[in-house]
Amino acid sequence: MSLIKFSYSEFEGQATHWSFSNATFSDINLIVGKNASGKSRLLAVINSFAQLLAGKRVVPFESCDFNVLINLNGEIFSYELTFRDSKINSEILKVDSKDKLTRKNDGSGKIFYENEDKFLNFKIPNDALATVNRRDEIQHPFLMELNKWANSAVVYLFGSDFGRSAILGMPEAEVFLNKSKAVIFDDPSNLVKVYSSALTEYGEDFDKSIISDMNQLGYSLSGVGCENLQFSVNFPIAALGVFVVEKDLDFHNFQIHMSQGMFRALALIIHLNLCSFSHNKQVVIIDDIGEGLDYTRSVAIIELLIAKAEENHFQLIMTTNDRFVMNKVPLEYWSVPLEYWSVLKRKGGEVSLYNSKNSKEKFDEFKYVGLNNFDFFASNFLEVSN
Repeated sequence: MSLIKFSYSEFEGQATHWSFSNATFSDINLIVGKNASGKSRLLAVINSFAQLLAGKRVVPFESCDFNVLINLNGEIFSYELTFRDSKINSEILKVDSKDKLTRKNDGSGKIFYENEDKFLNFKIPNDALATVNRRDEIQHPFLMELNKWANSAVVYLFGSDFGRSAILGMPEAEVFLNKSKAVIFDDPSNLVKVYSSALTEYGEDFDKSIISDMNQLGYSLSGVGCENLQFSVNFPIAALGVFVVEKDLDFHNFQIHMSQGMFRALALIIHLNLCSFSHNKQVVIIDDIGEGLDYTRSVAIIELLIAKAEENHFQLIMTTNDRFVMNKVPLEYWSVPLEYWSVLKRKGGEVSLYNSKNSKEKFDEFKYVGLNNFDFFASNFLEVSN
């Protein structure tokens, strides 16, 4: 299941207008661009769209248009959604070019009933999404597929706190960990809950995989775990924290004492292993990959991400503006020329994404222009050529 194409526009014709059109994606994507080119905003909009379809976002958009193509189990889902004045103006869903659902701004529409083999009319509130409110496994399985995709998307903000400051008080920890049925917690902002719940579910193999992955990044670990901070450090309250044990250091290095780069790498590795063990994520989005790491580890973590994505069959979308990453990872890397790279350019409120799918000739010309990767991305070569 993967995102193929994504277009978005908001406040058309107004001073606050912002848009990107026909952003195309592969199974693996590394999106590069200068600061303020729109990388983080692009990922935020994709995430908000997924939350809408999953029924997790209840606050409507004020005024915007979505036009999205998604490949779900070999079928192409085409979905158009518009908001005006915080109300849904229209919805159109097609599967392999066949109409499945349409609705108007008054909430009325028609939807295809699989068992009946015909369309029937409906009417819902004009602030309710038909793709969410009309889900039915028997009559509208296509909506269930769309919802499954939306729930399988996750965003990790690599350049953020990433849950480093989130600890778990012991009273809450005891309630959380002593539930009769294990609950997999996958909130990217709370590493302690994610790790402890995953360890409860998957056991020693989960720890072994984390240690192995961290070793691949150059962090020589002999252990990883989670325990009361008061056992090892002078912490004012009883609370759980995640720690690692390095091979040449015989003590528990807790999350609150780790270097920023090491913690971010550990947090991402734990989350990725949860994705791998649970098999419940199909779209993994990572903003500012490599932020806070030296370029050797940045490249190593990108290599590891790609291996994880290929092994577990999830779509990977990453962004970076790190000059070292852009130059260290050549356009012809991994013996698949140009396939993973996308370059983001912004002019005012209009953002364009260039890659080998929509600008193949110009990407092919790169090796003849005498520029390094960063200068190629920063120049107007692509814009002038298209």
